[in-house]
Amino acid sequence: MANASTQIASENVFYDIIKPFPPVIDGKINVVKFLESASDLVTLVERLGKTYAPVKYDMQGNIDKIKKACVFDKTSCLLELMLDEIGRGKTVATESILWLNRALLFFELIFQEIIRHLKSNHYDVNMNKIFLVAYEGSVKKYHNWITQQIFAFICKMSPTLPQILKSLDVDDVKSFETKLLHFNITLHLVRCKIDNFFKDNNMFDEVR
Repeated sequence: MANASTQIASENVFYDIIKPFPPVIDGKINVVKFLESASDLVTLVERLGKTYAPVKYDMQGNIDKIKKACVFDKTSCLLELMLDEIGRGKTVATESILWLNRALLFFELIFQEIIRHLKSNHYDVNMNKIFLVAYEGSVKKYHNWITQQIFAFICKMSPTLPQILKSLDVDDVKSFETKLLHFNITLHLVRCKIDNFFKDNNMFDEVR
């Protein structure tokens, strides 16, 4: 019974169930594991509150488009699927991956700052500024004026760091810091591989 109780307690800790992004093996990214991790990130975004609903729906919409536009199995490579789609004269999944990857940069920058402040035990941090700087350093340049205003409002309404920790069921800050660091490293490596793939294949220009 003790083991079962321990297992249930562990399952109730939200951040423990978040899957890190898959490793890049032989230049390949497993599409099933990539989508699982991206979906877990969407669930995390949902935990930030209703203010972040537009971000959640945008990311989930791109994930759904990828699943609908591509035929894949548990061994399929995300990058190869994009090449196949482009070869068929289509771009639905590829553009969705492009936008999803830009969202990944947004959260990578946010997590990077959260990790930095956790390491220094600094919880009284201006999260509004962190979210806004992350937005300016990632997707802002691709948005029109109206979308920029919406995101500016979202960033200004960001929860405090203690509120974020509470929303993610964090009871052991050091354990959470370790897990978030690992998650962010895997996110960074996959995101960079996708970015380089787009550049190497001249798929999209910077303003698209």
